[in-house]
Formats: sequence, structure tokens, C-alpha cells
Amino acid sequence: MPIAEDFEVNREAMAKLGWTANPTSTPTSKDVAELSQPGGALDLGHDPARVAVRMIRLLAQAGRPVTRDHALDAVAESGVDHATADALLDAWTERNDSGEIVGLGITSNPTPHRMTIDGVPMWAWCGMDTLIFVHLLDKPATIESKAPGSGEVVRLHADPSGITEVDPAGAVATQRVPGRDQVDLSTKNGIWGTFCHHNFFFPNRAEAAKWAAGRDDIAILSIPDAFATARDIAGALLRYEPKGPQ
Repeated sequence: MPIAEDFEVNREAMAKLGWTANPTSTPTSKDVAELSQPGGALDLGHDPARVAVRMIRLLAQAGRPVTRDHALDAVAESGVDHATADALLDAWTERNDSGEIVGLGITSNPTPHRMTIDGVPMWAWCGMDTLIFVHLLDKPATIESKAPGSGEVVRLHADPSGITEVDPAGAVATQRVPGRDQVDLSTKNGIWGTFCHHNFFFPNRAEAAKWAAGRDDIAILSIPDAFATARDIAGALLRYEPKGPQ
């Protein structure tokens, strides 16, 4: 299921991941916070986290596709061995017909989640990604994200200190909180299926609740809470960054 076509949940695919159609409860803020804790679903571990951070920053800085060799050189600077880096990039990244890397979280391929950073337009795999990148890149971003169903555009402006603009004012975000046996981060398709096909912005809570009806794995967050969650997720990625001068 391509990211650009992720408005509708593939119910058959979700059933294979353990999706429940008759919820008994919905995720709490504590459940969302646990995603980023050590050992949580979004704690990638040392090498994968370093690869992800390097590639996200490289793609944002370049503003265009990057060659495999350039990517490997950038990752090597973080201390990840060549074979590990190559395997992770092969599994996680989008490529163009020339074999250049066009996406890992940040992408040159259009999705429902458009960002402008340093005047350069780019896209994100997940709605939540757009806020995560504000923290990872330590830069402001203008965000335009289409809601599933209505297609209404939610517009945000954020910088590392917080959200500075929201339109509509009542917008919310959804964040999937999967069970431990429902997480697959081994490939880009696994990442899309585990999180990106479920993490969106909506113009109001009622639309988000309608979209999430029958789900027991979706938290509906206010925009300030989504920003805080994004900060925690970015922290989980930065947990393994080298300390001090390099």
C-alpha cells in the first residue's frame, strides 16, 4: 500500500497484524509515552537509530535524492559498520529508477503530508513525522496535511519551541499504539503498515473519532500533545547519538 494512497485502512492487512475490531479501551497518554521509552516500539536500538537520524538529516539537507555511496559515507561517520548500514538502507529506503535514495521518513515522493523546511518543499511518510523532524532537524517547518476521508487540509507551523500556528484551531492528530506483537520495523512496508497508515492530522476530534471507530489501537491527541509526543519520539532516535565533540 503506497504512502500516497494510505487514506483508507486495509482491514485484511491489519487483521494479519492483530488489529481488533471490537475495542474494549483506547490508548492513554501513558501508552503513547511508552512507545519512546527504552525497549518501547520506537526504540530502534543503537545502529538503526543512528542510520535513521543520518538519513533523515541528509535528505533534508540535500532537498533531493542522494546516492547510495553518499548515504553510506554519511552513516559511516556515526560509527555504524558498512554492512549493517547497507542492509538497513536497503530495507528502509525508497529508491528512484537510478537507484538513488529518495526517502526514509522524509521523502521526495508526494504523500498527504507536505512540509517546507528552509524554503524547500518535501514530504513525510507519517503525519507525526512532520513534527518529529522539527525536533530532529532543530528547524521550523510549515506543514500541510490532508485528512483521510474529507481530504481537508490541516495547516501547522512549528519550531523546536512549540506550535506557533494551527488551522483549523480544533485540529487533532492520531497516533497508533500497537501491541508488542503488532510491530514490524524491519522494512519500509513494515514501518508504513505499523505506523504511517494510521498517523494523521484531522480538522477536529469528531472526524478523527469517526475515522478511528472500531479501533482499539488509536490515540487521538491534541496538537500540543502531538508535539510533545513527537519530541519524545525524536528523543528515542537521538538517544544513541554520540556525546561530546566528534
